[in-house]
Amino acid sequence: MTPDRDNKSCRICQAHAPLFFQDQRTFFKCPECSLIFTEDIPGKEAEVKHYKDQWATTDPGFWKKQVEVLLQLIGNYLTPSRILDFGSGSGEMTNEFRLRGYDVTPLEPMTHGYLKDQNYSAPFDVVIAVEVIEHLLKPWDELQEIEKILAPDGIVIFSSLLTNSFIDRPDAAEQFKNWWYKDDPTHVSFFCNRVLEKMADLKNYDIDIFDDKAFVLRKNGFSGQNP
Repeated sequence: MTPDRDNKSCRICQAHAPLFFQDQRTFFKCPECSLIFTEDIPGKEAEVKHYKDQWATTDPGFWKKQVEVLLQLIGNYLTPSRILDFGSGSGEMTNEFRLRGYDVTPLEPMTHGYLKDQNYSAPFDVVIAVEVIEHLLKPWDELQEIEKILAPDGIVIFSSLLTNSFIDRPDAAEQFKNWWYKDDPTHVSFFCNRVLEKMADLKNYDIDIFDDKAFVLRKNGFSGQNP
């Protein structure tokens, strides 16, 4: 392989990341923060079809349970006033929040355009990104845009399956090979506690992690109630 194929710059900390695993796609693992990532993505037409197929097969009951979990999580920090559903997909989660009386704005790039192109009338105190961050080729760029529309004491909730269960094991590559989450062709970035700690250090964030499935990001100095 060429040197460029064997190594990439980590998209979180810019460290030199060597080849970690290869099947239909090529994955790299950062030696500094342990981010696993790939630059192999489907074409635009295949990507759109993939997302729409997922929207069509989601059990509506899933969103009811999801909203209940998210409201419990939000309640550890604040009472939400304005919520942005970032990566809102088919809009089912937005609708579920609205049925419960919450002011929620959906943002689905394929429907509404990108966050950088929006012009909201007021900031949001909660930004929810369910199964979004693992899709991002440039997570820092999106976080920068989120900060622009986040209220000073606002929180950002990300849900994404973390690699904590195997990232430090000697057979991590073999565990990754059998990890179903990597097989989604639109998943390109895989996080663990160490990645999140690095992000917190680099950008002055406070990050709370919940059950290897979700994390809450706040700007340092948040004055609300901690969990």
